[in-house]
Amino acid sequence: MLWRSPIPYVVGALFNLVLALLYVSELTTRRQALMQPMFPIAGFLLVVLVPMLCMRAVAEEARSGTLDVLLAIPVSGRALVVGKWLACWLTAAAVITPALTHAAVLRWFGHPDTGPIVTGFVGLLLLTGALSGIGLLASSLSPSQPLAAIVALFASLLLWFARGGSPSSGVGALLSRLSLSERLHGFAGGVLDSADVVFLVVLTVATLVAATAVVDSRRCE
Repeated sequence: MLWRSPIPYVVGALFNLVLALLYVSELTTRRQALMQPMFPIAGFLLVVLVPMLCMRAVAEEARSGTLDVLLAIPVSGRALVVGKWLACWLTAAAVITPALTHAAVLRWFGHPDTGPIVTGFVGLLLLTGALSGIGLLASSLSPSQPLAAIVALFASLLLWFARGGSPSSGVGALLSRLSLSERLHGFAGGVLDSADVVFLVVLTVATLVAATAVVDSRRCE
């Protein structure tokens, strides 16, 4: 049903067009065959666009009244939430897939390191999982699609820019640990840090658990 709407196509076109333009600009400036500059750009674009993919997940069901039907049949809230999340995550992964052509073209004209390319795309997949969880949670909180998108966008932006102050200070260190951009920076540099992987997985699971609780609360109403 998600792919029957124009949203994935519009989001995919915008993501890949803007990513290509900004990445080519970075390559022209640096004059080096590097993939690392692409991943922060792609990460920020995902922060902006993934909420649009997820805004209909539960909000549309609640608005149209089909959520009550789903909750009336023997389907657990967890299964419903996980299914919706998988749809959003796989759609976001499909949106990212054309970006692999940048790596192919770069390898054709240069000799970029393979490690940062692999870890960078792994980081993007984990990031989309976390962002899809945030978007799904926002969608479960409101029957309004625009409101769900706005809430998810601001929450994602808050986590993306959650860094400030000196890293040696307590607040600065805490913000750096919560920052999605800082987590993605490690993947883009070719480092597959277990702490970054665990953080994104835990964030995804936490948002799905919260969304399940919200959906189950509707069953009790």
